[in-house]
Amino acid sequence: MKCIKCNKDSKKKDRISSGGRCPSCHHSFVADPAEHGVTDMAIKSAEDEISAQGTLYFSKDQLKYQLQRKLKKKLRTFNIAVLVAAIILLFAIIKGGGFFVLAIFSGFIAIAILVGRFKCANSISKLDMLVFKWTVVNPHKKLLTAEKYKASKSSKRSSNLDDISFDRVLICDRNETVDFFLSNLFHFHYSCPVLGGNGYPEAIYEDMLTRLKQNPNLQVFLLHDYSPAGAACVRRVKTDPKWFGGQPLNIVDLGLNIGQKKLFKAMTIKKADRNKKISENAELSLFQPAVLVAMCGAAINEGLPFDFITSVAAADRSDGYG
Repeated sequence: MKCIKCNKDSKKKDRISSGGRCPSCHHSFVADPAEHGVTDMAIKSAEDEISAQGTLYFSKDQLKYQLQRKLKKKLRTFNIAVLVAAIILLFAIIKGGGFFVLAIFSGFIAIAILVGRFKCANSISKLDMLVFKWTVVNPHKKLLTAEKYKASKSSKRSSNLDDISFDRVLICDRNETVDFFLSNLFHFHYSCPVLGGNGYPEAIYEDMLTRLKQNPNLQVFLLHDYSPAGAACVRRVKTDPKWFGGQPLNIVDLGLNIGQKKLFKAMTIKKADRNKKISENAELSLFQPAVLVAMCGAAINEGLPFDFITSVAAADRSDGYG
């Protein structure tokens, strides 16, 4: 496995004897291909992809989903291989006679593929811990953390937009999503303030909302996870007088919504609530940062939800999400 620092290749026994470090430069390895299904180089490549070669801020969850996409591709390959091996095995059994050796061989191949498939599926379940360890050992300059965002707020004041009258606002259900858009200067490039559904950022929320509600031509765009909390945020913004309840404004629900599942069906996860009721969830973090920014920009420019936008600005969607 190659080291991301010195690019030197090393064998597993050499890494073990070096205490999990590169024998050449002593940088710590994080991933074990046998356990995690990916190498350190693969994780670094995933970071380069989602950060657009270091130009966009990204979250740990976005890195996790990028790795999950890669592992799911491997999983699909294993599924096809298992099916092919099973067909060959069945054919050999039916034919019998001289095909006995083929039956034994295809049986062993099928078992080996099933073991590989199990390891791949198991690797997906370990991604949270892997990404956490990776960000500790290899902190990226564009990794979005609470500490980094607070530091950027103190050095980049948003007061340069205080005297501008906005005709649109983007409201997100999670503070982390707000941080993502603000850190990537979405509000500046699209002249669109970004607020959190729980009154975030606290420093500007009340003043910004007061000024926005005075604009009769205001367009309100809602962006949220596919989750009960996301749906609750939409209801709150639409109906609560503290937000826009009772005002005749154009409110566009961008998503993620049940009718848009074709966009993210491969990335949904099942969660149990406090009453042990199982529901499907999908997070905005499943989008690559560049795709999420481009699609939100196109959506607010066209005034349409994600599944209706046609603008070229929505970029290449072929591998942007599940």
